[in-house]
Amino acid sequence: MVAGVGFEPHDLRVMSPTSYQAAPSRDILLMLTNNITFFKVCQPISCKNFKYIIFALEIFLPVCYNYVMNIDLQKFNLNEKCVAVAVSGGQDSMCLLHYLLVNSKKFNYSVVAINVEHGIRGESSVKDSEFVKDYCAKNGVPCYSFTVDVPAYAQKNKLTLEQAGRKLRYDIFYETINNGNCDVVATAHHLGDNVESILLNLFRGSGVSGVVGINEEYSKGIIRPMLNVQKSQIELYSIENGVPFVTDETNADTDYTRNFLRINIIPKIKEIFPEFEKSVLRFSSIIESENAFLEDLTKKSCKIKDGAVYLPLSLHPVLFNRATVYALKELGLKKDWEKAHVDGVAHLKNLKNGSKTVLPKGIVAIKEYDNVVLYRPTVLDGAPIPYSYGEWTIGDYEISVKEVLPSNLKDGLFADGDKIPKTAVIRYKNDGDVFTKFGGGTKKLNDYFTDKKIPLRRREFIPVLANENKILVIFGVAVSNAVRVDEKTKTVVEFSCKEKK
Repeated sequence: MVAGVGFEPHDLRVMSPTSYQAAPSRDILLMLTNNITFFKVCQPISCKNFKYIIFALEIFLPVCYNYVMNIDLQKFNLNEKCVAVAVSGGQDSMCLLHYLLVNSKKFNYSVVAINVEHGIRGESSVKDSEFVKDYCAKNGVPCYSFTVDVPAYAQKNKLTLEQAGRKLRYDIFYETINNGNCDVVATAHHLGDNVESILLNLFRGSGVSGVVGINEEYSKGIIRPMLNVQKSQIELYSIENGVPFVTDETNADTDYTRNFLRINIIPKIKEIFPEFEKSVLRFSSIIESENAFLEDLTKKSCKIKDGAVYLPLSLHPVLFNRATVYALKELGLKKDWEKAHVDGVAHLKNLKNGSKTVLPKGIVAIKEYDNVVLYRPTVLDGAPIPYSYGEWTIGDYEISVKEVLPSNLKDGLFADGDKIPKTAVIRYKNDGDVFTKFGGGTKKLNDYFTDKKIPLRRREFIPVLANENKILVIFGVAVSNAVRVDEKTKTVVEFSCKEKK
């Protein structure tokens, strides 16, 4: 376990789900009575009966409160791990820190905090960070504090403040994990955040994967324990446990798209559809399972060979487009692709063999017989190598030339060493090269490649043994009739070729 703390409640009044202590229930009741739905229900009731309701709630609320923010920590397998909580000082992250501290002994993990000051809100932001550090110091929680300049980074990289802040924040999370200061990082995303993300992605024209929502377990050790917890539950938890927090004034700034959605749009939807959030998440859950099925089907439909991804022309258009995105990601293009690129690849299906299109970051898509193949071209390198025995690495291939016994001619390419001119060289193909196949018949090398259905994209990178424009050996493919082994052969040379590991 990385060094952290297990929490022992002392000067702060705390509550764990298994050891509830009575707290300011009247504060909760006041909040409930301010709620429109609650008020409408209670309005017809007489004052006398209303007092009984209040009394009953004061008795039973503490009993039920264990379930207010009951997070299933067991599924995250935190035993003997150090959990770093991403803490901004706001209500959500402070409640998550408090909850994880309270439950640290029960689940046998330790806790540290990470705070990132984004440089957006000036002195106010600095004060929030000081608040977090002070809280952690009072409760014996190690706190890793960082300062970044989000506005400068956003301007330099042409990102929104939200995008830049997330990028820098997660870079710090991963760095903290990689440096061994924690095992996982827990963020305070809750159910409402998930719904907002789904709607934002939908409004921006996202594909199916965008409306799947936020995952509880993100790649590289990021977890979201509160993802199924409602904001109202977090508020109740904060009141019942006296969890202090600060308020980010930009949360009320509707110039930010997410804030506009949360403040102006979602409340209006809830007035008509009270179960709106649950419905969105139910929809997202259905999409997630169907998307997982399609993703699995897409991967099984593609073939990866020699660093290229093969997309069968026979794929249904929906799967073909998904396969294109899968191929782009496999080749390192994670985000900088657009629908126009996917459409451009799909258009190749209707063109002649050998047609191609160039995609971002040097990726090429080419139609090859029954497939569209996406790959990154290899840069040709190296001068011609004089013919001799030995081993070499040429481009993506490791080749060897060696003498073998005439009696040992099994699988492989073999030539009569005495028929190979001393002026022969190992190189790539050139324009005007010709090849004489077994049994006679000389043709252009490109035509021979076509007969053998060797893809255009590979032809330039296959090593050959040549004497002037006459090709004697095509490594990994064939030996010319001019140097074939016969009954008079005394020196047998084997030409081997395999893809570089």
